[in-house]
Amino acid sequence: MTTKKNTAQRTILQTLILSLALLLPAIAWAEKADRTKEIVIDAARQTADQAKNLMVLEGSVTLEQGTMRITADKMIVKRDENQFIFAELIAASGNQITFREKREGFNDFMEGTADRAEFDDKAKTVKLFSRARLKAGGDVITGDYIYYNSDTEIIQTDGSAPNAKNTQSGADGKGRVRIVIQPRIAAPSISGTANTSGTPAPTQPPQQPAVPPTAPPTVPKNK
Repeated sequence: MTTKKNTAQRTILQTLILSLALLLPAIAWAEKADRTKEIVIDAARQTADQAKNLMVLEGSVTLEQGTMRITADKMIVKRDENQFIFAELIAASGNQITFREKREGFNDFMEGTADRAEFDDKAKTVKLFSRARLKAGGDVITGDYIYYNSDTEIIQTDGSAPNAKNTQSGADGKGRVRIVIQPRIAAPSISGTANTSGTPAPTQPPQQPAVPPTAPPTVPKNK
């Protein structure tokens, strides 16, 4: 009974988090054209196992695709039979991996940090694990796990990472999700002052057109 209750509570929490994420216009979607670009990997050293289609790269590792850039201290890359790659990016002790990608329709970038990340070329996903943080515009989402799918445009955040490695407690130390939404500036009124009261401004009565003065009537004199 307790297991079913916990599962139901977790489902409700995930639904609420997803709903809140969809309400964040600033946490906008990444540049769609990026996933059609070539993947470029750079590192100080590399060890390859061609029989297993496996590479281990170390030393200031970067993975780039279009405007997307992920940096780490170590990366393990696997390639499947269709030549799609799956990369696990790991930060050294005391460091974090960094994630950066231009937002679709904006002139700024999404930026994230975590202790570990996974990039899935085939699924078009980026996952951030342990002390994860994603910032876009002035808005910020933090948790122990952030999932982003550039194909379905879904962002999911959780206070505890599923099957995570190098996982610590949640971003605020309690396994919780935290969402910070900056206030939106209201559009100014015609007079130049924003109306923030929530009630409509009073309307002024229409002015009557000016009537030109007329001369008094002339009274005829008696003859």
